[in-house]
Amino acid sequence: MAASSLLRSLTRHARSASAYYHHRPWSPFSTAAAVAAAGARDEASKGFAGLGPTAKGEKARVVVLGTGWAGSRLMKDLDTSGYDVVCVAPRNHMVFTPLLASTCVGTLEFRSVAEPLARIQPAVSKSPGSYFLLARCTGVDPDAHTIDCETVMDGEKDTLESWKFKVAYDKLVFACGAEASTFGINGVTEHAIFLREVHHAQEIRRRLLLNLMLSDIPGLAEEEKRRLLHCVVVGGGPTGVEFSGELSDFIIRDVKQRYSHVKDYIHVTLIEANEILSSFDVRLRQYATNQLIKVSNLFSTFIVISFLALRLQ
Repeated sequence: MAASSLLRSLTRHARSASAYYHHRPWSPFSTAAAVAAAGARDEASKGFAGLGPTAKGEKARVVVLGTGWAGSRLMKDLDTSGYDVVCVAPRNHMVFTPLLASTCVGTLEFRSVAEPLARIQPAVSKSPGSYFLLARCTGVDPDAHTIDCETVMDGEKDTLESWKFKVAYDKLVFACGAEASTFGINGVTEHAIFLREVHHAQEIRRRLLLNLMLSDIPGLAEEEKRRLLHCVVVGGGPTGVEFSGELSDFIIRDVKQRYSHVKDYIHVTLIEANEILSSFDVRLRQYATNQLIKVSNLFSTFIVISFLALRLQ
């Protein structure tokens, strides 16, 4: 898929605000979360800070931790005529991660890869006993059938205090996902941007545009231009290879036209310990390698020789 103009994509008309939260995709002012918080305070006055146990004759409560692939599919298929569903997660949407790399350069818009939970399971915003709670689970008490939660403020700590509460459950589903592995490479966690969430892609796009504009300032040293326009991709798995391909398309089709003054300074380094897409079929690995070779003037391949050092091949 060819990269469209990044500058044009930035001015594209957005969908309605109800479809997706821009900038940071989740918000502490989610309607469902606000209703749940109000309910939590009502319960607090009765001696239980949060959502108390279901009463006899009420629908059983299924609590789902996470809004990823597994959690979202389960909630979509859940029969809400027989169950109440409560989702506890730090984001109010599911991310279609295979296309996330395309949003970094404007091939796709961010809203195209984020599906709001209220669309996946409408009950969380309509049913009296179902909620979406913008929070993290911090503990589980299997004997009492409760979980401990703390609201996610996302940068609002100076004006809003986090709220700790409990949620009682009849069924509990863990679908929290996993964290990206750095394989012990020093500096990745501190200095790199992971590509797992929409706000990660937003930050990558912002940095790309910012560095392109800064490098075009008259009088800037050539060494500084090369530093600003040196993109390093750590990992030759599906995400790293897909992002590298999208980035190369963006450079060839957009940067060379709109930033012709600095087009010769941009450079991409793909770091991989052995062979790109090593877990895939050899034919796919060879195809991906050949595609990157076509733009080899943009790429240098590095080999990780230890956890502490890199060597140019």
